[in-house]
This record gives sequence, structure tokens and C-alpha cells, in this order.
Amino acid sequence: METDGVAPSHGLDDRALIEVVALARSGDPALRVADLADQVGYSPFHFSRLFTARVGIGPGQYLTAVRIDRAKRLLLEGSAPVIDVATAIGFDSLSSFTRRFGAAVGVTPARLRQLADTVADHAPAPFRLTGEDPRSVEVTLELPSDLVRHGDPSVWIGWYPHPAPIGLPRAGVLARSRELVTLPLCAGAPWLLGFAVPAQAGVLDQLAPTDPVVAVHPSPVTSSCALTLHFGSARRGVVPLLSALPSLCRS
Repeated sequence: METDGVAPSHGLDDRALIEVVALARSGDPALRVADLADQVGYSPFHFSRLFTARVGIGPGQYLTAVRIDRAKRLLLEGSAPVIDVATAIGFDSLSSFTRRFGAAVGVTPARLRQLADTVADHAPAPFRLTGEDPRSVEVTLELPSDLVRHGDPSVWIGWYPHPAPIGLPRAGVLARSRELVTLPLCAGAPWLLGFAVPAQAGVLDQLAPTDPVVAVHPSPVTSSCALTLHFGSARRGVVPLLSALPSLCRS
């Protein structure tokens, strides 16, 4: 039975989403989708539909994303063995954790630590990783004034198969605070996402930001057009930035 006066047709309101996200981010490795549904008085099936409509991925995927995000921080902020990190976020199998982590982040746990050392020595240089599609979009970057006040930020723009920064983008660019970027379309990955990093950002800001400056185009892009990406602090409930974007750089 639905509770709290929220009718099924009304969707998952802001209050319910805040409650669910707070519970999901509590750090309890035993949480399941049924626990999130119980928090706001829905059946797991109905809750999953409503959550997916609000967030862009299912609640099970979201729980995994939150756990992988925590694992990234544990790996980058300490020297605990990978198996201990896996256990801390609720994985019993090291191989299963490594596989899921690699799919979500784009690199293995060990490689993430190596990448952190590389980023600490050399900030990623601008790069372009695009396909052969002759069609393209012209992207205007709208960045917060406080982000550009102290120098040109690094601005990542990439194509994803879903409106969530999970895994590496299929294609994309790293720019230096340019206002206009031309980017070929990418078959099978119509969602355009952006992530801006302040000038002189540290390793954690590059690989596991606590308050990321992000942009998500509100609809899939499948034809040539001109559009604007509006960057700002991640809204409540947004999927953690899991992509290890500096791994795309070849310089």
C-alpha cells in the first residue's frame, strides 16, 4: 500500500528522493532496493519505476554506484588492500568487486591508484577522442563564474549510453574553458554529459570529487544541432561521477 499521501501517478517527489538518497549514501553495505522502497512507503517494483524516472538509472544501479564511489575514495585516501576495500562496501568476492569496479569506473582498483600518481605529477592535457560520424553538435559551455575566476578549468564533455557518468564515455574531449566546442555525434551513446574541474585541481577533485560541477543535456542528442551545457553543482540525487576520465588521456 502507498503511504504518505503520494499517489502512484505523481512520481517520486523531492522529499521522498531526499530521504532515499540519504539512506543510500549512509554507508550501510547491506542496503537493498526493498529497504529504499520501505523508506518512502512503496512496493519495490513501483518504487523502482519511479526512481528510474527521476534519476535516470534504477535504484539497484544507484546503490552500486554509491558503493563504487565510496570504494574510489577509500582507494585514493588510504593504502588498505583492495580486498579490504571490497569488503568495506559489501563485496565478498575480490574478483566480483574488481569486475564491477572496472565496468563502473573504467579502470581497475589498482590502476586507479596508479592513475592518481600520474595525475598528481601531470595535469591531464587537452585531448579529443571522437568517432567518424560526419554529423556534429556545436556545444556552448556555460560555466559558473566562480569556477573560471582563478584560471581556465578543465572541461570534460563526453557521450554516454545513459544519462549517468558510469563507465568511460564512448567519445569526448577535454577542453580548457573554451566557450564553444564542436563534437561529432556518437552512435549508441546519445547522452551528452560534462564535468568541469577547477584550475590546479588536486587528485581527489580529478578522480573522486565530493561536490562535482557537472552538466547533463536533458534529452538524447541524435542529430546535428547547437546546444548549451549549463554547468553547476550536482543536484541532489545525481549519480556519483564514477568515470576515471583522466585515463582517457594519452599524453
